[in-house]
Amino acid sequence: KMQLYFDGYTSDWIDINNGIGQGDPLSIILYIIYSADLVDIAKPCQGRESLSELTLAFIDDTALVAIGKDFTNTHRILKDMLEHPGGGFNWLWDHNSRFETNKFMLID
Repeated sequence: KMQLYFDGYTSDWIDINNGIGQGDPLSIILYIIYSADLVDIAKPCQGRESLSELTLAFIDDTALVAIGKDFTNTHRILKDMLEHPGGGFNWLWDHNSRFETNKFMLID
């Protein structure tokens, strides 16, 4: 809920609905536009360096993929993808969204 307050006027409480209805014909297109910069989280390869970060997306599912020499290195890459400026956590804050952390998975 929210209220508008300006020039000494306070509105009645207003309900806020975050998002659009499930099954709305435009929902897929709007979500793809809304989340387009989420796939830019992975840093591109520079020159001949090997691929270490990748973002895969299909409709409203996104996977951050890290490729490393060992578990520690791979975990560091994933952590950086979430925490670097413009990373996953910044995207969440900027888009009033959240990751379903119960779906997070590390595969060795």
